[in-house]
Amino acid sequence: MSDNQPNMESLARELQSARETLTQLRYQHEMMLRWVEEGALLVIDREGKVINATDTALRSLHWEGEGYIGTDFHSTIQHTMEDGSEYPWEFSPVFAAIEDGSTHHVNGEIFWTSQGAHFSVDYIVCATRNDQNEITGATITFRNLTEKMLQDAKRIHGMKLESIGQLSAGIAHEINTPIQFVGTNLEFLWESFDDVMDIIQHYKKLRETLEAEQQYKEFCLSLANKEEEVDLDYITEEIPAAFKQTRDGIDRVVKLVQGLKGFAHSNNSEEKHSSDLNDIINNSLLVCRNEYKYAAELDTDLGNIPQVNLNAGDIGQVIVNLIINAAHAIESHQQEGQGHITVRSWQEKDGVFFSIQDNGNGIPDEVRNRIFDPFFTTKDVGKGSGQGLAISRSIIEEKHEGSINFTTESGVGTTFTVHLPLA
Repeated sequence: MSDNQPNMESLARELQSARETLTQLRYQHEMMLRWVEEGALLVIDREGKVINATDTALRSLHWEGEGYIGTDFHSTIQHTMEDGSEYPWEFSPVFAAIEDGSTHHVNGEIFWTSQGAHFSVDYIVCATRNDQNEITGATITFRNLTEKMLQDAKRIHGMKLESIGQLSAGIAHEINTPIQFVGTNLEFLWESFDDVMDIIQHYKKLRETLEAEQQYKEFCLSLANKEEEVDLDYITEEIPAAFKQTRDGIDRVVKLVQGLKGFAHSNNSEEKHSSDLNDIINNSLLVCRNEYKYAAELDTDLGNIPQVNLNAGDIGQVIVNLIINAAHAIESHQQEGQGHITVRSWQEKDGVFFSIQDNGNGIPDEVRNRIFDPFFTTKDVGKGSGQGLAISRSIIEEKHEGSINFTTESGVGTTFTVHLPLA
C-alpha cells in the first residue's frame, strides 16, 4: 500500500497539471474564437520569427506574398512605442507568453507596418505547444483599431454628408423661390428704366426747345436747377450699372443654388452612375468657396472628358477635402500676396484625371509617407481631424479602383492627382 502511495500522488499531480493546461487551452480557444471574425492572426516560433499569417494580418501590416516568413516579429512590428521610445523585447507580453506559456489580452498598443506607419491594436497572445506540451511559439490575434475607427469615421461622415445633402436641398429650395421673383422683378425694373430714360431724353429735348422762348425761360431754368440738384447725369449713368451688378449678383446666387442642389442630389445614393466629372468639380467648388476665397484665387482648366461611372457624392467629397487642404496649406504658408489654387481635368487612354495644385509650403519630408494614415494631421487643433485624406484614398482606391497620388516641393507647393478608370 505504501509503495502505491507515491504513484498515486504523482498521478494526481499530473492530472492536476493536465486540468490546468486544459483550462488554459479552453480559455485561449474561447478568446481566439471571439476575435476570429474581425481579427488578424500571426503565428511565430519560439525565436519570435513569423511562420504564418492570415490575409487580414497581411493587409494591416502592408505585407505582400510570402516574404514575411522568417520576419522577426518584435524588431519589425513592435519595436517602438507610440511616444517614439524603444519597446524592449523582454517587456513584451509576446515574450512573456513564449517564456512561461501565459495568455495576455493587451489593449491600446501599436504595431508598425512595412511602410513605417503605425496603427493602434488590441491583441491576444497565446503560447503554442507540441504533443509533449512544450512551448513552441505563440499566436497573436489582433484587431486594427485604427482601421475600425476610420470605418466608423467614414460611416459617421457619410451620415453627416447625407444630413448636409438634405439641408442643402432645403436651403436651395428656400433660396430658389424668392430669388426667382427677385430676378423677374429686376428684369422688369431694368426694362422699365430703359423706357423711363427714353422719356427723359424726349423731355430734355423739349426743355432745350422751350429755353429759346422768353415766356418759358424761367420755367426751364427751374427744371435745369432741379436736374442739377438730383444730379440727373450721374443717375442716368449709375443706375444701369447698379442693375447690371445686381443681376450679376443674382446670377451668382442662382449658380450657388444649382451647386447646392447638385451636391445634395449627389449624396443621396451609394450607387455609381454615369456622371459628368466637370459638373461635380464645379458644384463642389461652389459649395466650399467660402473655405478658399479669402486664402487663394482659384482657376479651373477643365478639359473635354467623357462621362465616368462613379458615385458623384463620394467624388465631390474628395474634391472638397483636397480644396480645403490646399487652402489650409496656403494659409499656413503666410506668404506675401494671395495664394493660388488650380483645378484641372483631362483624359488619357485608360481613364480621366483631375488635379488640385496649391502654392503652399509643401509637405515636410518627414511626414510624406504618413499623410494618408488615418487620424494623422499636421494641422493645428480645430483645423483638421486627420480623416480627410484617409477617407479620400479609400473612396478612390477601394470604391472606384482608381489612384490618388501627390507631388510636393518645400516652399513651392503640392499637387494631388486623382485617376478614375473609364472601364
